[in-house]
Amino acid sequence: MADQRAKSMLLDIRNLRIEATVFPPGEAPKNIVLVHDVSLTLEKGKVLGLIGESGAGKSTIGLASMGYGRGGVRITGGEVILNGRDILKGGKEGFRKLRGREVCYVAQSAAAAFNPAHRLMDQVVEATLLHGTA
Repeated sequence: MADQRAKSMLLDIRNLRIEATVFPPGEAPKNIVLVHDVSLTLEKGKVLGLIGESGAGKSTIGLASMGYGRGGVRITGGEVILNGRDILKGGKEGFRKLRGREVCYVAQSAAAAFNPAHRLMDQVVEATLLHGTA
């Protein structure tokens, strides 16, 4: 039964911890915890929604599922297992091969995700061309 469940698992985030460094004026830099001990699973063919207040970490967790940490944010603990492998152990080359081929992120606001100055189809196809999957 456990083996069958593992085969149907698409994403398994375990004990995720995400931190950032802040630079308060006149003080030494400080590390702060943004996400602490978050675990979730997503089975193949299922849908998962992250719900919370503004600033609760939904987008930060979503980006972490691809190994991203924006603007000084970094994953400092836990595992992000996608299709049976921990993507955090693949390094930069592993992320490059993963993003756009196996997983992608679309921001909750299309206006934030796409540039209206460029044709939509050009922007959609760009990732596949950059990652050699076209």
